[in-house]
Amino acid sequence: MKHAITTHAEALAWLDSLESLGIQPGLERITALLARLGNPHLDRPSVLVAGTNGKGSVVAFLASILAEAGVRAGVYTSPHLVRFEERIRIGGEPIPAAGLAAVTSEVAAAVGALGRAGGVTPTYFEATTAMAFLHFARRRVPIAILEIGMGGRYDATNVAQPLACAITPVSLDHTQWLGGTVAEIAAQKAGILKPGVPAVTGRQDDAALAVIRDAAARAGAPLFETAACAVTPAGAVTPAGAAPPGAALADAALPDPASFGLRLPDGALYPHLDLALRGDHQVDNAVVAVLLARILRGRGFPAIDDGAIARGLPRAVWPGRLELLPRAPGDGGPDLLLDGAHNPAGCAILAAYLLRHQAARKRRVLLFAAMRDKPAAEMLGILRAAAEAVVVTGLPVVRGTPPADLARLASAAGFTVEVEPDPAAAIGRARDRAGTGGLVVASGSLYLVGEIRRRRLPG
Repeated sequence: MKHAITTHAEALAWLDSLESLGIQPGLERITALLARLGNPHLDRPSVLVAGTNGKGSVVAFLASILAEAGVRAGVYTSPHLVRFEERIRIGGEPIPAAGLAAVTSEVAAAVGALGRAGGVTPTYFEATTAMAFLHFARRRVPIAILEIGMGGRYDATNVAQPLACAITPVSLDHTQWLGGTVAEIAAQKAGILKPGVPAVTGRQDDAALAVIRDAAARAGAPLFETAACAVTPAGAVTPAGAAPPGAALADAALPDPASFGLRLPDGALYPHLDLALRGDHQVDNAVVAVLLARILRGRGFPAIDDGAIARGLPRAVWPGRLELLPRAPGDGGPDLLLDGAHNPAGCAILAAYLLRHQAARKRRVLLFAAMRDKPAAEMLGILRAAAEAVVVTGLPVVRGTPPADLARLASAAGFTVEVEPDPAAAIGRARDRAGTGGLVVASGSLYLVGEIRRRRLPG
């Protein structure tokens, strides 16, 4: 590095220079980099959250609960939707531009020193992870909530020594790095489990659950399962239990967003919990967060009482995930739903949500884009059940799938297809097709969701 990084633009330019290194799983580079920085990851307590889908929602729920308990947690998530600063937050506030420049300068200097000593340059994600650890240590956050980027065992965040861990539902994604079966991927996710550190798992299929249970037993990590909790309509939970542990809630039993009752295996009762995040799947994510919060209550955070839990859940914010943007007053066009589903499991959740909670719409039109490494044909096939027409578009990144390729896949899936490479123009075409009383559903990639939010919701 020829000179110290002093501006926001210089920080982002330096980070962009690391993009060409791609994804390189492993802990050697991040460990060496953090050692150069004084091991800031060991300075603050933390929580690790892994999983295929839902981990960001769990982080959002838990951070909101902590805020209601008076705890300004550090939060590290990825990717960002609009601005890089979204990845590193304290008490809901993104890292300021000056702070970003400062930690980037420190990390870049450490990377330069490693290089002169014969070390290997870290990847983009490893550098940003080091920046988050450094910012949280400098600001002395009481606790950091860390979303695993990919997998778990070899993810850069997994150098932390957490007070608690969680694994949200595991499904097929990033198979070229994590394995071709759910069991193989679950083994990577379960690599975050630590000896003696309590862990929570959301609802899993049998193969994933068996792997996670085995990993927890081998690590000596107490494991709490949301499937052992009873979820009921709000007000219906009783000490005796209105439903047996693990009972499945009837599909139409909850409103959207959900209100529900919860009984935990230890007998704790929450008669009425409200959510603001949409989708039935958010109930299980919320239960993961409740269990994590109760673990933290017994591990140094006694202010996390039941009131903080009940207040925190409905105040959680997680943009771009079943985010409904109603049309403006006087606008006769359709509403817009943003959902970053970018793998088959996420698309299945989205399709189920549309069929269950948006069935009354006169017309649902999909606005779709995807990265090259995603199974777009399978994703479109799943979404076809919930929409008849699609407008395919491009992404502002080189790894985006060309719209013409997506058009062929969408046509094969049975969609009526329009092609518009520019996302801004594609929104207009989708709105025209959906019409009054309809719904435009933008999905397939968080990059697409971020692009739409950048254009529709400036600032």
